Amino acid sequence: MEIHEVGKENEKVIVLIPGTMMCWKQFSEIIPLLAGEYHVIAVSTDGFDGDKNTTFTTAKDAAHKLAEYIKKNIGDEIELVFGESFGSATALMMFHAQEIHINSLIMNGPQYFDFGILTKPIMNIIPKNQYRYLKKMSKAKSGGKIPLIMKLFTRTSDENMLEMFAKMPDNISLDTLSNCTSEAKKLYKEMEIFDVNEKAKVSVWHGQKEPNMKKAIEKIRKIYPNMVDHPFEGMGHGEIIAYPERMAAEIKKFIERT
Repeated sequence: MEIHEVGKENEKVIVLIPGTMMCWKQFSEIIPLLAGEYHVIAVSTDGFDGDKNTTFTTAKDAAHKLAEYIKKNIGDEIELVFGESFGSATALMMFHAQEIHINSLIMNGPQYFDFGILTKPIMNIIPKNQYRYLKKMSKAKSGGKIPLIMKLFTRTSDENMLEMFAKMPDNISLDTLSNCTSEAKKLYKEMEIFDVNEKAKVSVWHGQKEPNMKKAIEKIRKIYPNMVDHPFEGMGHGEIIAYPERMAAEIKKFIERT
């Protein structure tokens, strides 16, 4: 796990957890806009930290490891944990466990993967396709073709996807991708045993064009009835990251909500 910290002089702490195939650099444009007011911790979880010796295992393990780091090096309270895409699973596990006190949670694009009888074969194909496309994605950094499967799940612009791929870490293994897919598949099943928390300060962000979000919102609202549903008009999966000024403003606005 790699930790990137900026704004250490500030009292309030924000934790940013990137999505699958991404490292902390996914937030490189947003970090400077938040660091003037907040102590920003941007994370590259195991398997995405550029170290070939680490493998992502489970969202719960990643959440525990990150909470332990914060307790040891920073303190026992943070203002916000933000999870991007699959990073929402780790963020949610941190928020639910409250090993450190976390005031609020934003999950951006925590898609619900349930395709009926096709769920198992589709979820088996996804990590293999991701791994196969890694080299193609590397070529995409210099203007290559965007894989169709990525377009289907993100519904975002080629330009924004190319910019995202440029920040991909090296040494992502098939085991890491398979474990992430498995965790994404079972996330909402695990949530069913969570106690209902009417006081939790939670928001779900998503692009208006993004697929697989309606059921996700329904499931999350059962646990967090006062959850704020925040769609971004005309955007796809994670596309708000391409607009750092707006994203920073939205994060600050949410933190300031009573």
